[in-house]
Amino acid sequence: MFEEVEVSLAAETRERKRALGIYYTPQRAAEILARWAIKSADDLVLEPSFGGCAMLSAAIAVFVSHGNQEPASQLFGYDIDDSAFDHLARMGIINLQEHFQKGDFLTSEASGLLVDAVLANPPFVSYQRLDLGQRKIVGDIRKKYLPSLHRKASLWAYFLLHAMSFLRTGGRMAFVLPNAIGTADYARPILSFLEKKFAKVELFHVTEQLFIQTGADERVSLLLLDGHTPEGRASPAKTRRIDILNIRELETFETRESHETETLRIHDVRKYAAEALASLSGVAFDYLGNVAEVRIGEVVGDISYFARARTEWTREGIGQEYLVPLLTRAAQAPGLGTNGPVGEGRIRYLLIPPAKVKKVNVKAYLEKYGEAAILANQTFSRRKVWFRCSYEKNADAFIGSMNHEFPRIVANDARISASNAFYKITVCGPREYAHWLPAISLTTPMRLSAELLGRVRGSGGIKLEPSDVKKLIIPATLPNLSSSEFQELQSKLDSLVRAGEIESANSLADSYVFIRTGLLDETVIAKLRSMRLSLTHYRFGAAAKNG
Repeated sequence: MFEEVEVSLAAETRERKRALGIYYTPQRAAEILARWAIKSADDLVLEPSFGGCAMLSAAIAVFVSHGNQEPASQLFGYDIDDSAFDHLARMGIINLQEHFQKGDFLTSEASGLLVDAVLANPPFVSYQRLDLGQRKIVGDIRKKYLPSLHRKASLWAYFLLHAMSFLRTGGRMAFVLPNAIGTADYARPILSFLEKKFAKVELFHVTEQLFIQTGADERVSLLLLDGHTPEGRASPAKTRRIDILNIRELETFETRESHETETLRIHDVRKYAAEALASLSGVAFDYLGNVAEVRIGEVVGDISYFARARTEWTREGIGQEYLVPLLTRAAQAPGLGTNGPVGEGRIRYLLIPPAKVKKVNVKAYLEKYGEAAILANQTFSRRKVWFRCSYEKNADAFIGSMNHEFPRIVANDARISASNAFYKITVCGPREYAHWLPAISLTTPMRLSAELLGRVRGSGGIKLEPSDVKKLIIPATLPNLSSSEFQELQSKLDSLVRAGEIESANSLADSYVFIRTGLLDETVIAKLRSMRLSLTHYRFGAAAKNG
């Protein structure tokens, strides 16, 4: 299974994931596929290997956008892993109706269940890695559905075939598959079979490496099947093969009418989200501005000239004497703090020499800037000493003024400063918040408040003003963890964020910050998360269309 999920890093290493064919796809991919597959608020949806629930989370967001506020009863799934059901619980899905079964999907029976859509990222496991029991199971499926299929087809092929027995007439399936679906010899009879069973067969070959965060170079294809005809079609469809650079290009295949309809729906989602957050203010929520000051970072004037990597300064003959670390881009701090990135050499170094420069190399470097360029620079012209900016390192944390995926707060554990691409956060209320802010920024309530407050830019990023940052939602009370428990949580969150597994970090942070503290129950978190996913999806989708 390949969804982006919350995982226990101790129990499931990257090596184990790769050995089992587990590659986490971006949540964005799941959202696009879910929106394609789910056409109405009443649809039933199956995920045959739901794992970390990324597809299910995306499906819930789509249902909410269709006006269905209680979609969990319309979702069905299978998985063999106990942790998959922990993920369900964190989403607020209680599973009282037992729509989610623990067991191998390939041994299941539909038993009268017919769904409108199947969303799946099945395991990328070759026949050679199957044990004897699994080979017996896939052998039976091959005989039942497609005897002409090569005996050594990979496991994903059998998920695809068996899922059709759960699909109603006219239904749809969206699968993330390896490129072998379009290139392997054993895939040809599969596509021929599907062309007889569906009115439309579309195969999108994606150039982008969706699994790059796992260290894998596996490239994928997205198989979209529409108009299921169980009895077979008199005239087989013809597979439409399309090459796309990245997952966002799928959105260009939507009609303008569907976009306009979604625009109307998204206004309702924003309204519901604002009302939901307002109703919880003062009970479960507080605002960041009530516990912290927010100020703009250092105004350097010319970042590329005065803030450079240490190796670049060495080439200029400039040593450490007048260099101080400065955070200038979010990518320089990929985790939850600045201490690690400083040690890793990710952080840039700002040149701040004394007003009267004596070092020959430093003086020569400053003189290269040129008098005309200095006068043309408004920042430099306002300073008493044109090349000296402020440098204050007492902030507790930083948050970007422009954020692409979400506004992430980074702890200033290295005691450095940041450029004006960031805002400095200095806690003036309970000091515990200074330690918790990075984890809080991963939670659903804060991320939802950012979606409502931020201005969307052409790239799909969120622009925040200092006044917006002050209105970001934080918990009214903080978890009571021991020092070792807190460090363990921070370490897990940091590892997940660095790996790009943001939705996993989101679920873990929600659990500790809001659910375990009793501030919010799982059902409320699930509803807020659904609205947040809808707003995030719309933001990126609108940017892709406008671009």
